[in-house]
Amino acid sequence: MGKVKDEAAEPRSSKSAPKAGKSGGKRSNQFVATLLSSSLYKPMQGWHSRLWTGIGSGALLLVGVWRLSETLEGQGVYFRYGLSGALAAAFAWLSFRLVHYPPFADFLIATQAEMNKVSWISREDLKRATAVVLVTVLVISLFLFGIDQLWMFLLNQIGVLNVSAGTGEAIGSAG
Repeated sequence: MGKVKDEAAEPRSSKSAPKAGKSGGKRSNQFVATLLSSSLYKPMQGWHSRLWTGIGSGALLLVGVWRLSETLEGQGVYFRYGLSGALAAAFAWLSFRLVHYPPFADFLIATQAEMNKVSWISREDLKRATAVVLVTVLVISLFLFGIDQLWMFLLNQIGVLNVSAGTGEAIGSAG
């Protein structure tokens, strides 16, 4: 039989655990450093997902700048277009740097890697599946239209629903 040790657990090392608030500051410092940098983080990995994410975020930001430009229509031309141009340039840089922020870039790289593993459907199968969905929706909508017409006819016959002949609108008899 083994020997049982009746000693108290050894005290932890003198290193203290990192504080919860420090990781948020480290992350924001990393983001600001990435924002002000011109280096590319893993430039050839996840290229397509980064490209389309950058284009999408840039397009959203540019729509906001365009709406701001329309809002400033009564202002001077230089102020309106100068502010809009400066914001567009700043947002374009932000959008470009966002896809090179290491945690986000790693996410996009992993996303593209997973998308490359997907077994995509062939064009012919896609056409067939789309046709099945469209025919099913058409059949169900015709079925529901028929049921609706049947109920409208029955309720009109027993006097619960009064349908005017010319417009087809139901006139409720709330009493």
